[in-house]
Amino acid sequence: MKKSLIALAVAGAFAAPAAFAASANVDVYGIMNIAIQDTDVSNVDMEVVDNVSRVGMKGSEDLGGGLKAVWQIESAIGDGANGVGTASIGGRNTFVGLAGGFGTFVVGRHDTPYKLGTGSLDIFGDTIADYNTGRLAGVQLLNDTHDHRSPQAIAYISPTWSGFHFAAAIVAADANGIDSGDTADAFSATGVYANGPLFASLSYQSIELLDSDAWKLGASYAFGDTTVGFAYENVDQAVDRDSWLLNVKHAMGPITLKAQYGQVDVGSADQDQLAIGADYALSKRTTAYFVYGAGDNDVTDASGWNLGVKHSF
Repeated sequence: MKKSLIALAVAGAFAAPAAFAASANVDVYGIMNIAIQDTDVSNVDMEVVDNVSRVGMKGSEDLGGGLKAVWQIESAIGDGANGVGTASIGGRNTFVGLAGGFGTFVVGRHDTPYKLGTGSLDIFGDTIADYNTGRLAGVQLLNDTHDHRSPQAIAYISPTWSGFHFAAAIVAADANGIDSGDTADAFSATGVYANGPLFASLSYQSIELLDSDAWKLGASYAFGDTTVGFAYENVDQAVDRDSWLLNVKHAMGPITLKAQYGQVDVGSADQDQLAIGADYALSKRTTAYFVYGAGDNDVTDASGWNLGVKHSF
């Protein structure tokens, strides 16, 4: 599952249970997420796909005076389309940094603050109906030009005050990894409030090399076992792009029912995506799930489903 709070994704990551611990305080963790997939745009009637399985190592060292060094190396196991075992080492969040009462500084490859501002709202994340991967007729409810992971991030994450924290990053390469030379290619920031049943975020990002600015608003509220989420994004580039999504999930014991609908207005084209699904918690670490999604990009449409198992360790 994608983490919504960059503070949790970075500073809080080191509180996870260790699979083993060495003298340098190293934890091994990961997610195996494999699914059977069928779509009406593939020449293969049914295939096995990797839905962003990953494995990583992370750790910290106490430097004294309330200061600690933090680091992480995270690698994907597949690429989400061509089966298992097709990715390289360190392709996901991989960084080194310093953390203390002042907050956390990290340098390396990491999801931008802009991306993490709405991560908790992607209720079908790492499936065929993920909101920014375009696996259904290329429809991206949130545009991955901005909603991305940067290989050259310099980021600061504040402490949390009564549920609020903020994060900001200078990105030395744009969304496509192009280095412009002597200027920073992007600036990314988010402010997040998460307290009790309410979650709200406001995020902004500017990519100089692409002459593109984006902002997005995210919100969710839990009414007992039911949570409703909403996101809106505006991207100003060669063609203005506006999009929104609305989703709901309802927990009934080990079963969670989910549904989502969103629309994209880019130039004269209108796109939309619908998804429904259910999770069944077999344990605290293992979940079986089914997702059906359909997308229409105003030229073609596509539908498909995932039946998968996700195990966290």
